[in-house]
Amino acid sequence: MMHRMPTANPRLTITLEPSVSACLRRLSEATGNSQSKLIAELLEGSVPVFERVIATIEAAKLASDEIRGKLATDMQSAQDRMEAQLGFVLNEFDDATAPLMEVVEVVKRRARKGTGARARSAVRAAPGVPSTPMSNRGVRSTANPEKTPKRKPQ
Repeated sequence: MMHRMPTANPRLTITLEPSVSACLRRLSEATGNSQSKLIAELLEGSVPVFERVIATIEAAKLASDEIRGKLATDMQSAQDRMEAQLGFVLNEFDDATAPLMEVVEVVKRRARKGTGARARSAVRAAPGVPSTPMSNRGVRSTANPEKTPKRKPQ
């Protein structure tokens, strides 16, 4: 539904599937562009396609039933070819970005490993922090060491 707004550009309200919304939000965060700007740019780039589809649909409304059937078949064939081409483009994109994605995966794995034993050993090794015996499992006495009587050496 389009609302009249005091702006030069019309505004629309759209409803997205959760997966599309999540993808758009991640793309927005990654690029630093608003979700609105990303959608606008994608749609602007599709104007020639929209114009062709509109012209085809308008022509189909004027055509006879026989021509409409052939047109529908031809349009389905064209869509199938475009989807195949898109698949090739996505495969090329995946191939081109594979080295980057492999590096990212290695970094993620290192980060996950770093939260375990390495992080605990870094805390123990911090200067000025007395080590806690393993038998205490990290529990320290709250007693003041100055008030505790000292044992005499034997």
